[in-house]
Amino acid sequence: MRIALQIGGLLVATLAAGVAADQKNAAKEATPRPANIRPVPRPPAAKNGGVPKQPRMGPPLSNPASPAAQLFRASPEERERALEKVPPKIQEAIRKQLEAFDALPKEQQEIRIHQSERWAALSPQRKLELSQQLKALQTLQPDRRREIVVALRRLQVMPEADRQRILNGPDFKGRFSADEQKLIADLSDVFLPPL
Repeated sequence: MRIALQIGGLLVATLAAGVAADQKNAAKEATPRPANIRPVPRPPAAKNGGVPKQPRMGPPLSNPASPAAQLFRASPEERERALEKVPPKIQEAIRKQLEAFDALPKEQQEIRIHQSERWAALSPQRKLELSQQLKALQTLQPDRRREIVVALRRLQVMPEADRQRILNGPDFKGRFSADEQKLIADLSDVFLPPL
């Protein structure tokens, strides 16, 4: 059972690495927008010709089920002992994820730790559903995936009341299709701010 969970975690980690790579490459690719999706409205210009204030965003999304996420709170010695047990190629990927985590500001590290703990507390059925949503996110056109990732990053640092107001608001429903709305609502359950 433990081996199956480890293999599942490695598969999800690989998927997360693909999402991160696609996020990076998505800016270079331009694809047509589906007809049923309205373009994202630009914020109004700030007073006195200044730059408008953008909503705060959380850290880049990472897979809360990845093997690296399980090692976020571990000491360097504990990390090394755990990494010795995995193949070298996977070790390299996990080390890169841990380096990226260690480079984050403390506040963003706490967000990631909270997300991995929240993931660990989910039922196996809910983990499966959310894994399927992560895969669905991966299959979207790059421009739509980018829009969803930005929405999730903004939602992950909002208080619950603000998050619910955004998810139920007409602007949100106009920007995203019904499937995208469900995907964002489901994934935002994991990408919640720490209490």
